[in-house]
Amino acid sequence: MNRTMRLITTSAALAALVAIGSGCILEDTGIEIVIKDVYCMTFEEDHESETFVTPSTINLAEELDQALEDNDVSPDQVVRASMIIATYQVTDPPAHDWTLTGQITVERTDIVEGPEVIVDYASQALSDCTDAPVFADLNEDGVNLINDAIEDYLNGMDPILLFKVQNGDCDPSPSESDRLVFEWEACVLYYAVVSDTLSVPDPFPGSDSE
Repeated sequence: MNRTMRLITTSAALAALVAIGSGCILEDTGIEIVIKDVYCMTFEEDHESETFVTPSTINLAEELDQALEDNDVSPDQVVRASMIIATYQVTDPPAHDWTLTGQITVERTDIVEGPEVIVDYASQALSDCTDAPVFADLNEDGVNLINDAIEDYLNGMDPILLFKVQNGDCDPSPSESDRLVFEWEACVLYYAVVSDTLSVPDPFPGSDSE
């Protein structure tokens, strides 16, 4: 599974470096850190019919555990978290171009919730999403399901998400002699705001003792 991650901190980090270098008295102050993570699913397609369903399962709890661990934070430090965007891209193109229409759904398998549509793709030429990812138009119900799963994770649950590509139309129509064979990747980007402490210069050293 591909993973990209970026850690963004406040400018208080620069103040801390200056203080350490100058020998100033330091005090702890609260800051917020934004962690961004992306999880991706690969769908391998090989069909002789234009109507097909291709599933992919993600253990969201494991994904979030790893993202937080990589940044040395724990779930109880997370102030809020939410899905941001989703993309899809053909990573192994077919022998010739096809135009597909369908949707991607998401549901929970650890509890009964969903399925909900998260992405609709209409008249999508595979050649148009081969060179770069396409930003998907997201459906609110699907986004809410994922955000609820993230919230449940922060409350100690272990959400598992099942995504399904549900294709309904294909032009030209595939056949046994001209099968629709390609591979594509769908990715979901989310962020988490994490509370932390940072040592910064005390502007009034000794004032607490008065």
